[in-house]
Amino acid sequence: MKIEGNRPTNDAAVQRLDTATKAKSGKAAGFAATDQAGQDRVEVSADGQLVTSALKAADGAPAIRHEKVAAAKKALAEGRIGQDPVKLADKLIDHMLGK
Repeated sequence: MKIEGNRPTNDAAVQRLDTATKAKSGKAAGFAATDQAGQDRVEVSADGQLVTSALKAADGAPAIRHEKVAAAKKALAEGRIGQDPVKLADKLIDHMLGK
């Protein structure tokens, strides 16, 4: 048995309600199914645009910040960091706990 939920109905009130619901859900989702000329189009919501710009910025950023790595190596070699393992452990724990 095949059940299809898109069969036509003769009840005009049900059809109007269905059309209004589809239009409302389309606007809430951030897109419109058709424009005035009957052509398909898509409008991206502000949240979608923000995500896209964040992804583009992340793609453009280098995976490794070589100047930071060099500065950390220099500080380690000079003994300015890495000498107190208890302090290091405390800092790591605080960072992981969001303090």
